[in-house]
Amino acid sequence: MKRGVTKEEIIHATQELIARNGIRAVRVDEIAQTLGISKRTLYEMFTDKNDLVSACLEAMSHQQRERIVACRKRRGGNPLQKVLRLTNEYIDNLYTVDHRFLSDISRKIIFAEHYDEHREFWRKELTDYLETCRQEQLLLPEIDAPAFAEQLMNTILDLRLNGTVREELRLFCRTILRGAGTRKGIELIDRKP
Repeated sequence: MKRGVTKEEIIHATQELIARNGIRAVRVDEIAQTLGISKRTLYEMFTDKNDLVSACLEAMSHQQRERIVACRKRRGGNPLQKVLRLTNEYIDNLYTVDHRFLSDISRKIIFAEHYDEHREFWRKELTDYLETCRQEQLLLPEIDAPAFAEQLMNTILDLRLNGTVREELRLFCRTILRGAGTRKGIELIDRKP
């Protein structure tokens, strides 16, 4: 039996399992077996599977925040190209996990807080970028940035859950943004970064 497994190693291994198979499909026995530890050792570090999954979700949220901050720091490009970069980052994020994971986390009440925090963080970032575009008259004046961001994120998630491939989602976002853009905005979207 493997000794000295850290909490971080358990979280990392569990993250990989739930991202690949969904939350419901992963059993504590499988986690322990993957790590070569006993279930008892696992339960000494985490009270139950939900506690372990919550720790995984927290770690995943932290990683995603770092990705958004890195995306924000990238220089270059006009505001609409930055929106496209952020939506592409969001789409890429949705493809780091299996669709069953996304379905499980959005439906299970115990993880609702993690899910809501995660979505709110992305929504706020997207809304801020869209507001900048509106202020610079790159989006039509009737565009309500918070509502637009919310609807765009919901649609992207629904399409991901229904099996849409990544490149189609990227083209969809680009098309939606072009449709919401002013003439100047469309020219900037079409310009190569």
